[in-house]
Amino acid sequence: MSYSSYNKQRGSGLMIVLFVIVVMGLMAMVMTKIGTSSQTMTTKEVLGTRAWFTAHSANEVVLTRLFPLESPFQSDSDKCITYTSSEIEKIMPPFQKGCQVIKVVCTRKKIRLSSGKTVNEYHLESTATCGSNNVAMTRTQEVWAKDLND
Repeated sequence: MSYSSYNKQRGSGLMIVLFVIVVMGLMAMVMTKIGTSSQTMTTKEVLGTRAWFTAHSANEVVLTRLFPLESPFQSDSDKCITYTSSEIEKIMPPFQKGCQVIKVVCTRKKIRLSSGKTVNEYHLESTATCGSNNVAMTRTQEVWAKDLND
Protein backbone atom coordinates (compact mmCIF):
# COMPACT_ATOMS: atom_id res chain seq x y z
CA MET A 1 0.00 0.00 0.00
CA SER A 2 2.76 2.45 0.78
CA TYR A 3 4.53 1.52 -2.43
CA SER A 4 1.53 2.51 -4.59
CA SER A 5 1.11 5.89 -2.78
CA TYR A 6 4.83 6.53 -3.39
CA ASN A 7 4.35 5.88 -7.11
CA LYS A 8 1.46 8.36 -7.21
CA GLN A 9 3.65 11.12 -5.67
CA ARG A 10 6.49 10.80 -8.16
CA GLY A 11 7.03 14.00 -10.16
CA SER A 12 5.43 16.36 -7.62
CA GLY A 13 8.88 17.86 -6.88
CA LEU A 14 9.21 18.73 -10.55
CA MET A 15 5.94 20.67 -10.42
CA ILE A 16 7.14 22.62 -7.36
CA VAL A 17 10.46 23.43 -9.05
CA LEU A 18 8.67 24.64 -12.21
CA PHE A 19 6.31 26.78 -10.11
CA VAL A 20 9.24 28.37 -8.23
CA ILE A 21 11.13 29.05 -11.49
CA VAL A 22 8.09 30.73 -13.06
CA VAL A 23 7.38 32.86 -9.97
CA MET A 24 11.04 33.91 -9.66
CA GLY A 25 11.15 34.78 -13.38
CA LEU A 26 8.05 36.98 -13.05
CA MET A 27 9.52 38.69 -9.99
CA ALA A 28 12.76 39.37 -11.88
CA MET A 29 10.83 40.92 -14.79
CA VAL A 30 8.83 43.16 -12.44
CA MET A 31 11.97 44.30 -10.60
CA THR A 32 13.67 45.13 -13.91
CA LYS A 33 10.66 47.19 -15.00
CA ILE A 34 10.64 49.08 -11.68
CA GLY A 35 14.35 49.83 -12.03
CA THR A 36 13.93 51.08 -15.58
CA SER A 37 11.02 53.37 -14.70
CA SER A 38 12.98 54.73 -11.73
CA GLN A 39 15.91 55.59 -14.01
CA THR A 40 13.57 57.30 -16.48
CA MET A 41 11.99 59.39 -13.72
CA THR A 42 15.41 60.47 -12.44
CA THR A 43 16.46 61.43 -15.96
CA LYS A 44 13.29 63.49 -16.42
CA GLU A 45 13.85 65.27 -13.10
CA VAL A 46 17.43 66.18 -14.02
CA LEU A 47 16.48 67.36 -17.52
CA GLY A 48 13.56 69.36 -16.13
CA THR A 49 15.83 71.12 -13.64
CA ARG A 50 18.40 71.88 -16.34
CA ALA A 51 15.65 73.28 -18.61
CA TRP A 52 14.33 75.43 -15.75
CA PHE A 53 17.77 76.92 -15.10
CA THR A 54 18.37 77.47 -18.82
CA ALA A 55 15.07 79.39 -19.08
CA HIS A 56 16.02 81.36 -15.97
CA SER A 57 19.39 82.26 -17.49
CA ALA A 58 17.74 83.44 -20.70
CA ASN A 59 15.47 85.76 -18.69
CA GLU A 60 18.49 87.15 -16.83
CA VAL A 61 20.34 87.83 -20.09
CA VAL A 62 17.37 89.73 -21.51
CA LEU A 63 17.02 91.66 -18.24
CA THR A 64 20.64 92.81 -18.55
CA ARG A 65 19.80 94.10 -22.02
CA LEU A 66 16.69 95.89 -20.75
CA PHE A 67 18.49 97.39 -17.76
CA PRO A 68 22.09 98.05 -18.87
CA LEU A 69 24.77 98.73 -16.29
CA GLU A 70 25.21 102.32 -17.48
CA SER A 71 21.69 103.23 -16.32
CA PRO A 72 20.28 100.45 -14.14
CA PHE A 73 17.27 102.49 -12.96
CA GLN A 74 16.03 103.36 -16.45
CA SER A 75 15.25 100.68 -19.00
CA ASP A 76 16.04 100.48 -22.70
CA SER A 77 12.56 99.70 -24.03
CA ASP A 78 13.90 99.10 -27.58
CA LYS A 79 15.40 95.83 -26.30
CA CYS A 80 11.96 94.49 -25.35
CA ILE A 81 11.36 92.23 -28.32
CA THR A 82 10.73 88.55 -28.92
CA TYR A 83 14.06 86.76 -29.08
CA THR A 84 14.32 83.58 -31.12
CA SER A 85 16.62 80.68 -30.35
CA SER A 86 19.33 81.88 -32.74
CA GLU A 87 19.24 85.44 -31.34
CA ILE A 88 19.57 84.18 -27.78
CA GLU A 89 22.55 81.99 -28.74
CA LYS A 90 24.36 85.11 -30.01
CA ILE A 91 24.00 87.05 -26.75
CA MET A 92 24.17 84.22 -24.22
CA PRO A 93 27.18 82.20 -23.13
CA PRO A 94 27.22 78.60 -24.44
CA PHE A 95 24.42 76.44 -23.11
CA GLN A 96 24.77 73.19 -21.32
CA LYS A 97 25.07 70.36 -23.79
CA GLY A 98 21.63 69.17 -24.83
CA CYS A 99 19.79 72.35 -23.76
CA GLN A 100 18.28 75.03 -25.96
CA VAL A 101 16.28 78.20 -25.36
CA ILE A 102 13.27 78.06 -27.65
CA LYS A 103 12.27 81.73 -27.33
CA VAL A 104 12.05 84.67 -24.96
CA VAL A 105 8.97 86.87 -25.28
CA CYS A 106 9.15 90.38 -23.84
CA THR A 107 6.07 92.58 -23.55
CA ARG A 108 5.97 96.16 -22.26
CA LYS A 109 3.15 98.05 -20.63
CA LYS A 110 3.20 101.71 -19.57
CA ILE A 111 1.86 102.42 -16.09
CA ARG A 112 0.86 105.87 -14.87
CA LEU A 113 1.79 106.46 -11.24
CA SER A 114 -0.23 108.60 -8.85
CA SER A 115 2.51 111.23 -9.09
CA GLY A 116 1.78 111.57 -12.80
CA LYS A 117 4.96 109.87 -13.97
CA THR A 118 4.79 106.87 -16.28
CA VAL A 119 6.96 103.81 -15.88
CA ASN A 120 7.50 100.78 -18.07
CA GLU A 121 6.48 97.38 -16.77
CA TYR A 122 7.99 94.35 -18.52
CA HIS A 123 6.85 90.78 -18.66
CA LEU A 124 9.43 88.24 -19.84
CA GLU A 125 8.57 84.64 -20.59
CA SER A 126 11.28 82.23 -21.68
CA THR A 127 10.94 78.62 -22.77
CA ALA A 128 13.83 76.16 -22.77
CA THR A 129 14.13 72.46 -23.50
CA CYS A 130 16.76 69.90 -22.51
CA GLY A 131 17.22 66.33 -23.63
CA SER A 132 17.21 64.30 -26.80
CA ASN A 133 14.63 62.75 -29.09
CA ASN A 134 14.00 59.94 -26.59
CA VAL A 135 13.51 62.00 -23.43
CA ALA A 136 13.17 65.78 -23.46
CA MET A 137 11.78 68.19 -20.89
CA THR A 138 10.57 71.73 -21.52
CA ARG A 139 10.20 74.44 -18.90
CA THR A 140 8.82 77.98 -19.07
CA GLN A 141 9.71 80.74 -16.65
CA GLU A 142 8.23 84.21 -16.23
CA VAL A 143 9.76 87.40 -14.83
CA TRP A 144 8.21 90.84 -14.24
CA ALA A 145 10.26 94.01 -13.93
CA LYS A 146 9.66 97.75 -14.02
CA ASP A 147 11.59 101.01 -14.18
CA LEU A 148 12.65 102.73 -11.00
CA ASN A 149 12.19 106.46 -10.83
CA ASP A 150 13.94 108.77 -8.41
